[in-house]
Amino acid sequence: MERKLSTILASDVVGFSKMMAANEETTLKVLEKRRQVIDGVIAEHGGAIFGSAGDSVIAEFASPLKATECAVKVQGKMQAMNEDVPDEQRMIFRVGINIGDVMVAKDNLFGDAVNIAARLESAAKPAGICISKPVFDMISQKIKVSFEDAGQLELKNIEQPVQAYFVIESKGATRYVQDDEAPKIKVSKAGPGSLAVMLFKNLSKDEEQAYFCEGFSEDLISALSRFRKLFVVAGNASFAYRDKSKSPREIGEELGVRYILEGSVRKLGPKMRISANLISAERENTVWSNKFDTTIDEIFDIQDELVETIVSTLVGRVEADVVQQLASARPDNLGAYDLVLQGLEHHRRSGVTGQDADKAFEFFGKAIEMDPGYARAYAWRACSMANVAEWYPDRFEDDWIVDCTSSVARALEIDPNDPEAHRIMGAIKLHKGDFDLAEYHHQKALELCPSDAYIRARYATLLIYLGQAEEALEQIHIAMRVDPFCPDLLFEDEGISYYCLEKFEQAVSSFKKLKIPTKNSLFYLAAAFFSLGELEKASETLSQATMTTGFDISRFIESQVYREESQKKYLEETLRSISTSVS
Repeated sequence: MERKLSTILASDVVGFSKMMAANEETTLKVLEKRRQVIDGVIAEHGGAIFGSAGDSVIAEFASPLKATECAVKVQGKMQAMNEDVPDEQRMIFRVGINIGDVMVAKDNLFGDAVNIAARLESAAKPAGICISKPVFDMISQKIKVSFEDAGQLELKNIEQPVQAYFVIESKGATRYVQDDEAPKIKVSKAGPGSLAVMLFKNLSKDEEQAYFCEGFSEDLISALSRFRKLFVVAGNASFAYRDKSKSPREIGEELGVRYILEGSVRKLGPKMRISANLISAERENTVWSNKFDTTIDEIFDIQDELVETIVSTLVGRVEADVVQQLASARPDNLGAYDLVLQGLEHHRRSGVTGQDADKAFEFFGKAIEMDPGYARAYAWRACSMANVAEWYPDRFEDDWIVDCTSSVARALEIDPNDPEAHRIMGAIKLHKGDFDLAEYHHQKALELCPSDAYIRARYATLLIYLGQAEEALEQIHIAMRVDPFCPDLLFEDEGISYYCLEKFEQAVSSFKKLKIPTKNSLFYLAAAFFSLGELEKASETLSQATMTTGFDISRFIESQVYREESQKKYLEETLRSISTSVS
């Protein structure tokens, strides 16, 4: 019998037997409508239904990511369809997802992988999604959702307990969502100083040292991007090739760069060897290479040498003022630097689980204790505090914004050129309605770190609220060049910019590119549909927005911090007109 690895999605209706007992005819009619939508979403995500009995659906997917994206979209649509209907016509679904080896018999699939998916569906919360750990491990940083640990589940007729997770609405950091698919935009020409820094490989026996490689690689990107004659793509883009076997020429063509820096780190106790190779993407030959035998205490000297060599190789000289800025930002205690790198490892995953958000906050706090003069630790502590507050709203007794602001202010006092501190302070000032200071800090952050697509995207968000949608769109498209993989955040702000410019068809097109709909994208998409005269789609999308986010129109409008009240009023009137027009 043929066998293969498959992702299995299982779904059914909560309390279906009770609904059938109450009214068979109405229940079946409602189920038929729901199945049309569900079957369409499954097909849209490349799934194939191989089992369907009564209210249940079992489908196969080639990718656990596509299966999870499908499940999130299905649940969103089902919740929207439950609005404004009688209780007896409301249908609530549960979904379970598992990946494993299956046996193929004609048009059917069999095996524990299928059985576990069905049992996980039973364990899911109403209107929820429950996934196995293998699925979690494969998708946890590749999709804009968060997860709660469901523990070791004892599942009926399954011999061993199954570690599982509940999929929940995205919380905490959304910055580090990775994309393992192809870039979303095609770069026509690579500039003369264009460079991609690949993730340095961890050659140490200790797999836990991977955090050091990622932190070291990101530091190089940040340092190199400060040189005006270099164009450095975002780490989110270059790190996407960590598990791909593509040639330098292929990577160069996809990212639009002429040069690639790759390397490795081997740590043995306090000693380490760092190898680096600068490669011409087009010719696929090595321009420069070197090995550095060093220790953690000398790590910044190695970074300086790498930066100076690359800059002098690519643009012919080193800008001394930038090198001096980089040197002044170093911690006095190298142990604090290592703690920050460990904190960043968890911070990148703080949108995945609350435990990671907690760990990040803890590490940044320890770094400050070890080196009270380390600006970067204060900046990241503030950022991680915001994530912890989102995961655990009751964690901080006092107003956490005050503590957060104090931490960022301390970072800027120690190092006025810390880009993250400026970005975070800009976000705080926008939250407080101080638009002039928000603009100053966001511009400063971008000036200090132009190759950070997230920093540029946050500046674009500010420009939208300032009423400068054209300028926001320009920044978004530059960010897409910096990160051709284009995270959802960029498509969200692109859509909002087009909406503000009354280019409603382009707005709809941008919002539809999001893998997982967001609060903003759903409300603005509903408004765009209404402005195009597509009232049914506008009503359906608005229902999905209010049901899945828990925000009504008034609360959503409050979250939109436009400088001009007229923009908020126009948006509110449009949203309120949707339900009036349909009824």
